[in-house]
Amino acid sequence: MVFPGIVRKINKNLTTLLQVVLVICVIHFMGQNVLLRVQKKLHLGRFSAMSSTPPPTLTASAAGGRSSGGGGRPPQRLGGGFNRKPKSSTTTTTTTTTTTTTPVPPLSDDIMEEEHQRRLDILQRACEKWNFGMFSTSSGIRNVSESEGAVLDTMPSSPLYQVLLVSEKQNLAVCPVARSGIQWLSRRLLQLTGKFEEYQLYRLHEPPSVLARHNYPYLSSWEKYPIVLAKTVNILMARHPLDRLLASYRYLLEDPERNPHGYLHYGRRIVRTYRQAPGHGKAPSFEEFVRFLLARDMSHVEETWQPVMRRCTPCHIPYNTITHFETLWHDVQWAWKRAGLGALNTTDFVQYHLTPEVRRQYFSELTLAQVLQLYQKYKLDFELFGYTLDEHMSYARPGDEPIDPAVMAEVPHRDPDHLHSLIQDMLARASVAGDGGQAPPPGSSSRSSMRAEGLEDEENVGAPVDNDVADDDTAPLPSLDQ
Repeated sequence: MVFPGIVRKINKNLTTLLQVVLVICVIHFMGQNVLLRVQKKLHLGRFSAMSSTPPPTLTASAAGGRSSGGGGRPPQRLGGGFNRKPKSSTTTTTTTTTTTTTPVPPLSDDIMEEEHQRRLDILQRACEKWNFGMFSTSSGIRNVSESEGAVLDTMPSSPLYQVLLVSEKQNLAVCPVARSGIQWLSRRLLQLTGKFEEYQLYRLHEPPSVLARHNYPYLSSWEKYPIVLAKTVNILMARHPLDRLLASYRYLLEDPERNPHGYLHYGRRIVRTYRQAPGHGKAPSFEEFVRFLLARDMSHVEETWQPVMRRCTPCHIPYNTITHFETLWHDVQWAWKRAGLGALNTTDFVQYHLTPEVRRQYFSELTLAQVLQLYQKYKLDFELFGYTLDEHMSYARPGDEPIDPAVMAEVPHRDPDHLHSLIQDMLARASVAGDGGQAPPPGSSSRSSMRAEGLEDEENVGAPVDNDVADDDTAPLPSLDQ
């Protein structure tokens, strides 16, 4: 019979067949191992094969900004990733249009020294008031309200060295803060390593902040951090807490098509839980997002929404440079100079700011009580960096909730950012002088001259790969990510 003959042939050649299968498997797995090793070795040098290709000219759109017509195509990234679709200038009232601008020349050392010392004094007074961290005394007395003391009790009681990007060679340490310009600053840190050409910094296969973590690894021991930080320029990044929150909402949740991950991870749940009436569309509204956040314990929210006080432990780590997002280019220039790194030569900085019109559009959705509740959530950051709440409160609607007079009495009203006002004055005078007109007097510039807000591509909580620099609204400064 035919069938027994086939069985006998298979039995006779079974050993050979098994050997062939085994050899194929071995070759397959060895080949995979070799490819993984090569890929890992070339992880940061994958662009070397492009050395014969002339670097593309950096334009406003390639630098994270947008062309004057709003239709600039984002740079293509090798290795995949998330490419945002350019928005039409007629889709929403907050679409950004920017023009290439010349950075204001670095300010004098005296002005920068005075401003940064003022910022450090504000931080020190806050930590001393709280009797917290390096500024605690044996008395243990805190000059705080009961609610403020309860928030302080949830803060880390020791320095979080693991969040820092430290380089002994470059004499720098940075606490990266999402939506505060970290993507732009990360590109500058990657440039310092000497492993990247300028044009490669905009063809990265991972967010710049992730690669910065790879290139600035942890020190050899936790005990080494205090010794190193006593010698380095230690940068603490700051931004108005509510502007940072709004920038995060616009990047993660406002447009599900641009950021489907943010919608799937958070937006869908927010809409399901907090939507009271249909009509806003697929994405959660800013007011729904705020109600979601107000219901959360700040010790368990994502990094993008955490207070800087919790992430960077500024009362426990000896920061000696505080950058504000509003003046980041000048602040980083100053930090580079203090670290002995020379001038920061870059053409990729396009500043984005939230304009009063954009703030009004979103914060008019909130009641005054909700704005004050947000202030309570981020009160420590307000005190650490001297930001005010007047403008955001002015856009809120009255609402039916009762307002606690004690909370209203705590709201800060002073203007913190003298450096930002000075830079805006310089820009206004330069603009008028360029038009042949008379320069306005110092202090007459207004933030209303800034353009509409953009969207930074900063590293974000669970966000898809997005390597743009600018993260917020646009103003005529050099540019960075938010």
